[in-house]
Amino acid sequence: MKKNLNNLSINLILLILINLISTLLYFRIDLTEDKKHSISSTSKKIINEIDDVMYIKIYLEGDFPSGFKRLQNSTIELLNQLKKHNQLIKYELINPNIKNIEERNNLYKQLYEVGLNPTNLQTQNSGTKTEQIIFPGAIIYYKGKEICVNLLQSQLGTHHEKVLNNSIENIEFEFINAFNNLINDYKPNIAFLTGNGQLNGSEILSIKYGLNNTSESLSKYYTINEFNIKDWTVDSGKTNFSIKDQQTKINRFDVLIIAKPTIPFNKLEKLLLDQYIMNGGKTLWLIDGVSMDMDSLKNNQAFSMALPKNLNIDDMLFKYGVRINHNLIMDIQCDKIPVITNFNVNQPSKSLFPWFYNPLIISKNNHPITKNIDAIKTSFISTIDTIRSSKVHKKIILKTSPYTKLVYSPHRVSLNILEEKGSIEKYNDGPLNTGVLLSGKFKSFFENSVPLKNNKIKKESEETEMIFFSDGDIIKNDINSNNKPYEIGYNPFSKENFQGNKQLIINSIHYLTGNKKLLDLRRNNFKIRLLDKKEISVNKIKWQILNIFFPLIIVLIFGIIFNLIRNKQFK
Repeated sequence: MKKNLNNLSINLILLILINLISTLLYFRIDLTEDKKHSISSTSKKIINEIDDVMYIKIYLEGDFPSGFKRLQNSTIELLNQLKKHNQLIKYELINPNIKNIEERNNLYKQLYEVGLNPTNLQTQNSGTKTEQIIFPGAIIYYKGKEICVNLLQSQLGTHHEKVLNNSIENIEFEFINAFNNLINDYKPNIAFLTGNGQLNGSEILSIKYGLNNTSESLSKYYTINEFNIKDWTVDSGKTNFSIKDQQTKINRFDVLIIAKPTIPFNKLEKLLLDQYIMNGGKTLWLIDGVSMDMDSLKNNQAFSMALPKNLNIDDMLFKYGVRINHNLIMDIQCDKIPVITNFNVNQPSKSLFPWFYNPLIISKNNHPITKNIDAIKTSFISTIDTIRSSKVHKKIILKTSPYTKLVYSPHRVSLNILEEKGSIEKYNDGPLNTGVLLSGKFKSFFENSVPLKNNKIKKESEETEMIFFSDGDIIKNDINSNNKPYEIGYNPFSKENFQGNKQLIINSIHYLTGNKKLLDLRRNNFKIRLLDKKEISVNKIKWQILNIFFPLIIVLIFGIIFNLIRNKQFK
């Protein structure tokens, strides 16, 4: 008896010790194919930099259907993993649907003002349809600063299960991106090039600074500058110009954004841009292939001519390895424009029609810049070709839908196209390239010439990168009649907000400034293995029989064998 008590005591002590050790040591073995239960080395590095309490309010508490339960569980699982690596990370789950209507509405307003996007969640149970407003996101507080994270990623034309799948894939990226933004005080310098008729002022206010303190913008991550390429300090008594002073100024910038220039570049300006690139400068080009915009159609004839745009940089871009063509893409997958259809009591009545010259690009690309982003709103976009170059790597990162038709400038653009119905048979030019990433060592456009005296030419670049999009309007926000800007990607007529425009630009700058590891978190393809609804519908009875009767048969067989063995032993 005493021996048994001693053994019991020893076992109890061992059990207590094991439990104590398990609370101090954390380890897990991830045996899943896609490593869905592991966080990346990039994430670990960033969270280890947290040196004060980081408090997270997650508005994902409530009675949700299975899809949102997956989102909730994945969020909690990730944060628990992060907490194990840094105990300063704290979080709580909050249900915003409080009973008091006034308090609930005030909370809704507060959450919306800080930048959380509401979702009208509709559920059906036993024939009863219910609705509730939810805010699938979080607010993170750190050292007096705060930032919001929207966990539900909207994607136009994507099935809701796919949207949830993509959202779950991006949870780690969204949180770690927010952590990184709160932790790091240093903001790289980026500059918008001016002087050649580029977009400026209210036309790019949304992407630069956002329309309120909480909207996503480049200023959250970067120091925003402008660089006037024509602002030269010149001695009028000298005929030979030096780019040295301008070069010193422009080389301060980590990335240069050239957004929809309309005035041709002269030789001196091309030299300055060329040498900026040769010295390792990163560039984002948003260049139109043709001269055409919707304002050109506001005439009595309701048509205009799309003409080749001459910016005097085709030869320089060709040298780097890219060509923006002087053509237009027409796409059945497109945005809508308003057209007056009739007058009602002297008031014009407008209807929305598909405008094939404004393709909506839904990226299927797996590159971190364009993976899982929303639809991108474009206007009079052209195609991009790449040119062979031994030391330059080309990667297509953006394509149209397969249902396209290519037309060449000069081209008559008329509102009469609205009377046509888009036929897939006519729109069969396939997916067309509209965005490309170039990386490597570039040859100078001026390597075989001396463009101007007193200017030393660097003939080959350091390792650097460029991104090209063949539409300047991707970065442009519309402006209302009161000269107030809309959000980038917003269509004021259809009231649709295409988040892809902002995501594309910000991701591009992240990539060029070296946040590639952070963007690589988007590559985590966590496969959520959904049930095949068609298979369930067709073979419903078969699966019911297998799931109900097959286990019973196994138990019955086991029982018979057990009884036979038992009877044999006791005979």
